Amino acid sequence: MEIKVFGKDGCEFCKTTVKKFETFLKRWGINETEAKLSFINMSTVDGLAEGAFYSVSKIPATVIEKSGEQIARWDGKVPLSEEFKEHFACLTPKDATQVN
Repeated sequence: MEIKVFGKDGCEFCKTTVKKFETFLKRWGINETEAKLSFINMSTVDGLAEGAFYSVSKIPATVIEKSGEQIARWDGKVPLSEEFKEHFACLTPKDATQVN
């Protein structure tokens, strides 16, 4: 599984989105081989190219992919844990019932 957060340096909403996913993955013991978190900086040429490929028009934009297929997306907002937790159910312990 791959989580891509598109944003810019200095964007507080972008930082919050990355931190939220870092905290979630750490809290539930999901390592990078199971779910890779990437920040794509839209202030760079490479970031703009990647953003164009994903049709990013608002930041932060968050894309979750599984086996190369997009399974969830949020544009211009920080997703709530409740909105993305279900996509990680196969990776979290069975008794993982709460996420802040």
